[in-house]
Amino acid sequence: MDKLDQPGGARQESLGHYEMLWDCGHCETKKLLGKTHRHCPHCGAPQDERARYFPSDADKVRVEDHQFTGADKKCASCGAAQSAKADHCGQCGAPLGEAGRVKLVEPARPARKTSNLLWYVLFGLVVVAVLVWFMCIRKRDIALEVTGHRWAAVQELEEFREVTEETWRDEVPPGARALSCHKKQRSTRSVPDGEDCKTEKVDKGDGTFEEVRTCTPRTRQEGVDDDFCRFLIDRWTKVEELAAKGQGLEVAWPAVPPSPIQDGYGARRAGKRRATYTLELSDGKQARTCDLAEATWKKYQPGQKVKAQVRARSGELVCSSL
Repeated sequence: MDKLDQPGGARQESLGHYEMLWDCGHCETKKLLGKTHRHCPHCGAPQDERARYFPSDADKVRVEDHQFTGADKKCASCGAAQSAKADHCGQCGAPLGEAGRVKLVEPARPARKTSNLLWYVLFGLVVVAVLVWFMCIRKRDIALEVTGHRWAAVQELEEFREVTEETWRDEVPPGARALSCHKKQRSTRSVPDGEDCKTEKVDKGDGTFEEVRTCTPRTRQEGVDDDFCRFLIDRWTKVEELAAKGQGLEVAWPAVPPSPIQDGYGARRAGKRRATYTLELSDGKQARTCDLAEATWKKYQPGQKVKAQVRARSGELVCSSL
């Protein structure tokens, strides 16, 4: 059996060549051989290549020592199928120089049935999408006035101390000590797990067909272990948060108390800062607020008129529209 590697690692092998079948349209003789019977043995009518079809497994007739020379030519004068090696039509004698190739038979494939349930589901999804848009997404414009600014600031306080950390062995930082490791799955890899094979019939166009089996490698995922380690290391570590809040455009950050120890374990310093910037607004009837980025928060002044959007259904202010 011929074997041929395919793109993607697929393996293809020929299971043999067999004769196509055809039914005579003149005397209705059934299951004539596509390569052997170029004319009906009962009435002499020429073979119609359009009548060729794949046989069942029980009706298969192997073509011994088959040498494929090309798909049949279709005579432009009488329409008879002729061998690819022929120069003139054996039916009417016309030259075959410009003859086109006969149409190949495609394997029958099961028709896909579309369930009514699928249409109901699709209709339901469309209805839900429309309702979500109408209830939650749809917006309308609104006029607002800036009434004030609020802020809430947090200053982190860090201390230099010994801490316990964990990571993979190849990521352990310099200065780590008391290392203790154990095996743990870190990733996965694909490993061979057999093949998925299918057999298809391929019309060769000369009254024969070839059975071809294509096998695609199948893989499965397998865990890959590595050393996962626990260790001690000296770090600046967050130990406290100092908070403050107020009104206006000037943020007063919490003061960091002096460190009782200047160097080594127990020394303290200011860490990261973060703040929430809240803009206060009113539409004349209802007070509203939005938490904004600092730059956006600062560009508005008290009493300034602004336009924004609200959810059409709930009236919720869309802060990103500011």
